[in-house]
Amino acid sequence: MVTRCQFANTPDMIAYHDKEWGQGKTTDQEVFEALCLESMQAGLSWAIILKKRSALRAAFADFDMEALAKFNETDVDRLMLDEGIIRHRQKIQAMINNAKCALAIEEDTHFPSFRDFIYQTAQQLVVEFDGNEDEINKALMRLLKKHGFKFVGTTTIESFLETIGVYNHHEPQCDFR
Repeated sequence: MVTRCQFANTPDMIAYHDKEWGQGKTTDQEVFEALCLESMQAGLSWAIILKKRSALRAAFADFDMEALAKFNETDVDRLMLDEGIIRHRQKIQAMINNAKCALAIEEDTHFPSFRDFIYQTAQQLVVEFDGNEDEINKALMRLLKKHGFKFVGTTTIESFLETIGVYNHHEPQCDFR
């Protein structure tokens, strides 16, 4: 019998725990989607996000940064009518804004991709702050906000870094640790 983290207590959460959570992402789109979903989750449960994930992908151009960056207020108004997604105007606007910011990072920094920026920066912060996650979360939050990102508070950043495998927060008894 497999032992999992306690949150993996429904079929959707078990599948997410076993196949996605805490695993490195290989593409910009996967990293950007993880950040968007964690931002969308602010104030909600992850179970809600998983249930709405396919609708969120469809609504937000599969989290393709270039496509999403072209969305405008007409798109925001349209998305506010989509009952399949989280209809929170500021979060929707943040996803569009954050796509533009992620693309700007690719243009304005020495990093070849948004994915590389996130992973290399996170690893530098782990070393700089000797693994102090509170300080790492604050530093990455400040850096993303400096680049114009929205809805990226420290709790969102911590969850994001868990999701993409920077942190291993599996419970001690979990076989996936």
